[in-house]
Amino acid sequence: MRTLKLGLILMLLVTLTGCWSKVELDELIFVYGLYIDSGKEPGTVEITISAPLPNRLMSGQQAGSGSGDGKSYATVSKTAATLPEAISLIQKDLTRQINLAHIKVVVIGKEYAKQGISELLEWFKRDPGFPLGTYIMASPGNAKEITQLTPIFEQQPSQVLMEFAAEKFMFDTTVKDCLLAEASGMGFAMTYLSFGQKSEVSEQGKPEFWAGIQGAMLFNKTKMRGTLKIKESKALAWAEGLLKYPLYSITWNDGKGAATAIFVSAKSSKHVTMSKNGPVFKVQLKGRTSIIYKKDFKNTNLEDEERLIVTTLQNIVSKDVAKAIQKTQEAGSDVLHLGLLMEWNYPKKWEKLREQWDDYYAHDADIKVTADFQIDDFGTEK
Repeated sequence: MRTLKLGLILMLLVTLTGCWSKVELDELIFVYGLYIDSGKEPGTVEITISAPLPNRLMSGQQAGSGSGDGKSYATVSKTAATLPEAISLIQKDLTRQINLAHIKVVVIGKEYAKQGISELLEWFKRDPGFPLGTYIMASPGNAKEITQLTPIFEQQPSQVLMEFAAEKFMFDTTVKDCLLAEASGMGFAMTYLSFGQKSEVSEQGKPEFWAGIQGAMLFNKTKMRGTLKIKESKALAWAEGLLKYPLYSITWNDGKGAATAIFVSAKSSKHVTMSKNGPVFKVQLKGRTSIIYKKDFKNTNLEDEERLIVTTLQNIVSKDVAKAIQKTQEAGSDVLHLGLLMEWNYPKKWEKLREQWDDYYAHDADIKVTADFQIDDFGTEK
């Protein structure tokens, strides 16, 4: 019995081995932002990584470029024939190992987007350590320039961009969304950033670089097909069910009446029916709104005024969404994935349209938009 007990103890001790392949935290670089551009030489790509500097992330330290202790993050860029090669070149010059498991956002340059992002998506698919929930956005110029923005309220530029997506100011497109759209042959949209110097925001008397949102960039088959302005982008985001707290201001009776409405609920649904002329797609918007500003006018009661506000809002939003969808048709980018809706509901009809769907969507798709809104309250008005 004693021999048996000793044998069991020895077997248990064998399983208590150390971790032979461990990497200490102080040996890693956690990349939070990845910026992709076309290289200066044809057939090359430039990658820029943005990562925090642990030795400068001290409590109370000011973010941005004007801090006396320097920035709390660093950027490194390399150019190569492929994306993995560029990352390898960056790694070669670093004292710590690159870790992409905590990346927050990917930004692609406009020129790179025009050439197509298929290589980027292929890399994402094959790298098991890359989080598919990473947000992806587009830059108006070189993506690398975005790293110069001043993170006034955050510690790093990548955190600013991440909040743009997380707060649903426009699109919150992720790497996973792009991969699914590519696999299904559909289009997709992502937030299109703005970038420039802003004199109102200054550090040590110097204008700082500032990033914002100017609209959306449209893709089909991994290539950029066009862009939308802010108004159209907001409407398209609503049609996709992505917009949070949209706000609209309206006037009527030659400005005698006016109101501003903030939607506390903004939803959408998509349906398809078959007519003798082919499929008819219906995009329905639903919303509940709070009137946060109202300019009264005479000779109307509250019930008539409420009906007028709702009708006006429904007309304006429906027209904005219809115009945005028309823009996606002109770009040949089925952002709303109406083709998948057709496949799910009418698979036999879809088989006949599958090969020519891009052309059909651009020229023949019948898409109707309706809205159904209601007013929850008029602010604090009794």
